This record gives sequence, C-alpha cells and structure tokens, in this order.
Amino acid sequence: MMLSRTYIALLFAAAVCVSCDKVPLTAPVNSTLTVNAGTTVLPIGGSTQVQATVIEQAGTPVHDGTTVRFTTTLGRLDPPDPQTHNGVAVTTFLAGDISGLAEVRATSGGAGSTTPTTPTTPTSPTTPTTTATSSNVVMISVGTAAVETVTVRVNPATVSQNGGTVQVIATVTGTGGRLLSNLPVTFSATRGTLSAGTAITDANGEARVTLLTNADTDVTATAGTKTSTAAKVTSQPGPSVTLTCAVGSTNNCASVSTGDTATFTAARASASSAIRTSTLDFGDGQSQSLGSLSSSVQVPHRYNTAGTFTAVLTATDINDETTTASTVITVTDLVATISLNVINTVTHTVQATATLSATGSTIARYEWQFQPDGNPPTLTTTTNSATSSFATGGTTKTVIVRVVLTDGRSAQATGQINVP
Repeated sequence: MMLSRTYIALLFAAAVCVSCDKVPLTAPVNSTLTVNAGTTVLPIGGSTQVQATVIEQAGTPVHDGTTVRFTTTLGRLDPPDPQTHNGVAVTTFLAGDISGLAEVRATSGGAGSTTPTTPTTPTSPTTPTTTATSSNVVMISVGTAAVETVTVRVNPATVSQNGGTVQVIATVTGTGGRLLSNLPVTFSATRGTLSAGTAITDANGEARVTLLTNADTDVTATAGTKTSTAAKVTSQPGPSVTLTCAVGSTNNCASVSTGDTATFTAARASASSAIRTSTLDFGDGQSQSLGSLSSSVQVPHRYNTAGTFTAVLTATDINDETTTASTVITVTDLVATISLNVINTVTHTVQATATLSATGSTIARYEWQFQPDGNPPTLTTTTNSATSSFATGGTTKTVIVRVVLTDGRSAQATGQINVP
C-alpha cells in the first residue's frame, strides 16, 4: 500500500521535532560568559563551588535550561554540564590528590569558546582560535601549588645541655592567609634527631614533629616550593639554685631555738637556665612556692618544735629539668640557766644571775622567785640579775627565774644555794 505524500511529510516533521528535543539549549551568539569560584586556593582533596553567569547580547540572562560545559586541567567537575537558572550554572570542582594549578573553563555555544580571527590576506580563510577571554576561566591552586608562605616555630626555644625535646610546628598558608590542610611538609634540622622528616598539615594548616637535641639547632620547614626562615633552638646549662639559712646575726641554722625565726635565702645561680617554678619545703610539713626566682628571695619561717629538719629548694626550668638545694636546721628548746652567788652571809643576801640561750628575739623581762623566805619573795627586772635577802640562814634556798621574750615565748630555770 502506497503512503500518501502528506502522511510522509508529517512523519518527517515529527522525526525532526524528536531530534530537536535531544539537542541541548546553548547560549546564543554574542552572549558573554563569566566564571567565578568560591575559592581559588584548595588543599589536596578539597572542593569548591564554581558558577558561570551567561548574559545575552541584550543584557538579559539566557533562558533557563541553557547548558554550560565546564572543563578542567586538574581534578574533576561534578556535574560537567549543568544548566542555567536565572542565567547561572553551578558545578563543583573536586581537587583530587594531585597538587597543581587547575584551569577551569566554561563554554556554552559560542560564548567563551572561540573568537574569530581577521584574515591577514584576502586569500586566508577566517579561522577560529581556542583562546578564550579571561572572564570564562578561573585558576584554582591545589595542594602545594597553593602555598604562599611557610613559617616554623619551636617550643620551647631552649634545651638543656643534657638534651631535651622540642616541639616543631610549621604553619602553611595560601593566598590571603588561608590555612592549608592535608599538605606534606618536609622538616630539616642542623643538629639533633627529628621524630619524622615529613608531616601532614591539619585543619589549622599546621604540621608537627619533635626534635631531640642538646646543642644550638636551626630548624626549617618546606611545603611545595616555599621554605621557612629558620627557627632557632638554643642550648643552655641546666637549672642551678642555692639555699642558705640564717638566724639573727648568725649566718647558719646549726643551732636554732624553738620559736626562733629562721630566714632562708633562695636564688637562681648565675649560670642556670631560666626557672619556671620553684618550691621551698621547710622540712616540718610546711612549704612555700617561690615562682621563677628571677631575683633572690628571702623567706622567714619559724620552727615551733625541737628537732633536726632539712629544708629543700626544688626548681624546674623551662625545659622541665629539675634540680634541688638543701640545708639542715637544728632546733632545740629554749634553755635558761641561773648562776647564784652569796654576796653577804651576815644578812643572808643572795645575788642571782640568769642567762638564756635564744637568738633572733629580744628578752622582755625576768620574773624572779626567792623561796622560802626571800625579801622580796618575787621580783621582776629587765636585766638578767636580781638580789634578795633571806630572813634566816643555815638552810638551802631556792631561786626560780622565768625569762619572757617579746614574742611571747618563755623559759624557766631553777637554782639552789646553801645560805649560812
């Protein structure tokens, strides 16, 4: 059966329309295309949004659904062929695991792809060029290619001559000071041993290793083509401190009475490293923090019980190295003695003299008793002697003295004498 010409024409038109539905809509001639990226600096494995804005010659956005083709020289794009909405097509650039400079380009129809070149001679044909305007291209630095600066610091900046561990921190930044993560950093040191030659930067753009050294050391860090200025680690002597003790005018504490004030002098030795903390333990269950000992410190302390005590000064320097110094304090109870002398046996007069073993304090008074029948029977003096007459003789008389100090302490002694 023969088909009519009209029916054949309808079938051909329908086929043409179906084919037209499959052709993507692209930007019309003389449209402009501009590409922007959320960031132009990315770490390995990073991503950013890239958008293309397509404007027709009349200044209006292209129709929604206009396809824009994105290409890149590094990494990948997802999706590579997004469609516009209000003149904007959006895709995501995925950096991947290779460092470099990614050239992300967008085209749609004739926009951003080729521009005609004017023939140089009448016989030369007009040929297109693949060089597009810069507005449709964005450059994204990935990984080490994004590195602008590398800085390195050390903590602490000093070590003991006996050796110490230093933390080394490198910070890697890109354009605009952006911190770059997931980048390899290579470390080097002029002396000592590094825990690792390479470390990866974290979310704060920092890579860390440790250095074990006992000498002056320069440390550098390199990321990509950038190398830091050297950070210096300085070797210092270990900590050294001194501790002395004095009571009153006596420059030692070999003989201290209970309640006496002992004065300790704690100091950092001239060749010592910087002290971070120090503590003076008095040896009697009490202690006091003295800080950095940037200058010598005098610390008063009173021992209220008799015994032998060892005071220990413990200091830790900025390298966590510790040292000690000590001194021994011997504490005895207050001791008073009486010497008695018969001055006049006719009147049974007795002169008593008292001495007190106490330093660092002042005697306030002497309280005397003359027993059993002294005249006067009691007496208070500010000097260390007193005189009393007894009513009768031929018997043993007793003299008692109590020595009272200005700080409230006291000591008592008893003496006897036979009065004729």
